[in-house]
Amino acid sequence: MSHNYWGSGYGVPFKYRHEIRDIVIALIAMTIAFALLFGTLTSLGGLIATFIAVLTGFLAHELMHREAARRLGYIAYFKAWWVGLLLALATSFFHFIIALPGATVIGPKVWGYPSQRDELKIALAGPATNMVFAVVFLALWLVLPSSLFSYAYLVYATNAWLGFFNLIPLALPGMMLDGFRVFRRDTRVWALAFAISIALVIPYILSII
Repeated sequence: MSHNYWGSGYGVPFKYRHEIRDIVIALIAMTIAFALLFGTLTSLGGLIATFIAVLTGFLAHELMHREAARRLGYIAYFKAWWVGLLLALATSFFHFIIALPGATVIGPKVWGYPSQRDELKIALAGPATNMVFAVVFLALWLVLPSSLFSYAYLVYATNAWLGFFNLIPLALPGMMLDGFRVFRRDTRVWALAFAISIALVIPYILSII
């Protein structure tokens, strides 16, 4: 899963002119990777559902990090990670996936003063987006006719899992999950968000056991 990268301010460009290209390529590559993983590559309905799952689960997650950062006065843009995209495509052939399509690069603040609450808001924006989509598609999964509910389930499950996973308070060399950033800034906010993510992922877990 992708993670946001906070630049020190040195060497972080004010604009990244290849951002749209990176977004499009990441979206296409991740859709193919997940279609291979889910076995939906040859089904039009399944392929569309997979595209929506990637669009909401990954791209919307990263763009909400970007939007939150920009609203708080930071330079922010999405940058694809080519090795991560190739890794996602390669691993999808083996019935699992290592999904590291890219990250929201966050540079210096160009207006106002940085604060610890800024990191909390920016980090929470991504998983919160996943949880909102999980709620919407969980409801659709429960009410849609049998010919369509499996597609809603695919989008729900992707967002529920990513919302939960990203809120795990884990930090590794070179990668810090959103949950760790939220946890270190406000444990009460993290506990509430994590509890909601657990509640949303339970229907998915029950459906696969």
